[in-house]
Amino acid sequence: MPLSRAWSIRLIEASILLSLCACHGGGGSTHNTPPPATNIDLAVVNFAVSPDAADPEDTLTLSGTIRNVGTETANPVLGDKFVIAFNLSLDGTFELNEQGFLPKTISVPIPPGGSLDFSYTGAYGGGDTLSAYSNFCTPPDPGSECVPPETGVIGVKVDFANTIGEIDEGNNFAFTTIEVVGTRVGAVFGGCDIGTLQTPGCELQVSDGFGLPYTESRPSLDPANQLVFPNELQRDIYVTVRIINCLAAQTPNGSCGGSWTIVATTQKPGLEASTITVTCACQAHFGTGPDAACPCNLVIRDPNY
Repeated sequence: MPLSRAWSIRLIEASILLSLCACHGGGGSTHNTPPPATNIDLAVVNFAVSPDAADPEDTLTLSGTIRNVGTETANPVLGDKFVIAFNLSLDGTFELNEQGFLPKTISVPIPPGGSLDFSYTGAYGGGDTLSAYSNFCTPPDPGSECVPPETGVIGVKVDFANTIGEIDEGNNFAFTTIEVVGTRVGAVFGGCDIGTLQTPGCELQVSDGFGLPYTESRPSLDPANQLVFPNELQRDIYVTVRIINCLAAQTPNGSCGGSWTIVATTQKPGLEASTITVTCACQAHFGTGPDAACPCNLVIRDPNY
């Protein structure tokens, strides 16, 4: 039975797609299918990062050498390229689908036995670093506090997108340690004039935009000075103070108030500590109900430090 016109068109479209998918470029070109095997073998040596202690916005110098220890030229054809990229980690790894920071494109040919020196400047707070490590902490024991700066690992990966089918994919990496300077964030309770209802109080909630927020309520038996984040890499945090069940706000001209003071300390080796102190306060008034919520967006690290 002859094929219908619709089925004939679909078969033609399918054959076109198959022919397009079969196309690929030379060593270093980008494509959606697995790269063809080559005799290229890229390795990174002499990787170094300076300074050896930095906050997420400090400029780093990342340098090293890419060597082609294979027997085929990398980027042999005009337009061929591969990406080199960097990341911050706790343990010297690149995770699946990690974007890292500071991706750079390499398009110059690197012949067999040849090498290419690189030197880039940028901050490790770029890319997806802060979403993965907003509070960078490596405590030696579960439940213990970390004290900034914390030792981290800066990594480099050549052929970051795996566009080249290399002889050895395991030598594309190099790592070096760095002291990760975040901000130690504390909360000091400033009092809560609340009344005498059954569950009155003032609640503090702090978020850096990632992970679960820190929450604390008063009155409470906990100490009045609490550690919120031990080594926070974000420069901005989001604070909300809530008044709960204000008795006085239920009478004419009555109100209740409460506050928390956020104390943020950043300490770089060899420098005096930089401290920012900001108060977030809230009030509930008669006519608006017994509860109130007051948001405060706070800067916790001096950009000039």
